[in-house]
Amino acid sequence: MKSNSFTALLVALLLFSSLVAAVQVLRLSFATRDLRRIQSKLIENSSHLNLTQALLNDTLEYSKHNPAIDPLLQSMIFKTNASAGTARPQSVSR
Repeated sequence: MKSNSFTALLVALLLFSSLVAAVQVLRLSFATRDLRRIQSKLIENSSHLNLTQALLNDTLEYSKHNPAIDPLLQSMIFKTNASAGTARPQSVSR
């Protein structure tokens, strides 16, 4: 009688641990899928940021040779004033 209850307890523990392991495998599977999806978006956003930064750098370099673009750069706070040699964004106080 004792061995039957002990065996039943061991079987119950085995089933419970199998269920917990299956749930953990599913959670890992979903997390991996989400990570792959997020990584592709991160790479896309990073390439957009690099492209935007390159465009801004080219625009600031262009403004050194053609200062007519300075009012536009100043209105977008990419250049502080027309006489400054360096272009740094300034903080906006409101």
